[in-house]
Amino acid sequence: MRNSSNMVFLTFFGFTFPDRVNIGPINLRVRRFISHPLQCLSCYSYGHGKSSCKEASQCGNCSALDSHPEEHCNAAAYCFHCRDAHQVRSRQCPNVSPGAGYFTAC
Repeated sequence: MRNSSNMVFLTFFGFTFPDRVNIGPINLRVRRFISHPLQCLSCYSYGHGKSSCKEASQCGNCSALDSHPEEHCNAAAYCFHCRDAHQVRSRQCPNVSPGAGYFTAC
């Protein structure tokens, strides 16, 4: 099934996948797609979104609980996930583990 971005999402079992696949008369190149995990923009934990969050809100910059929004934070960046000096939502955080991996055909 095609979506508006002209990509087809396929699931392959195992650790290898073909370079190309045929879907009807169309021959498509296969590339790996790695999705980023869902992260709440209120508590910055993984696995749920802000609308379903039941945890205390945190600053996305310094990780302080219920104190201030990230836009008004003057403190040094601190990630409570890995205890390093970067913002909580940083993609460089070593604790961000993308999904198992998907493959796209385009």
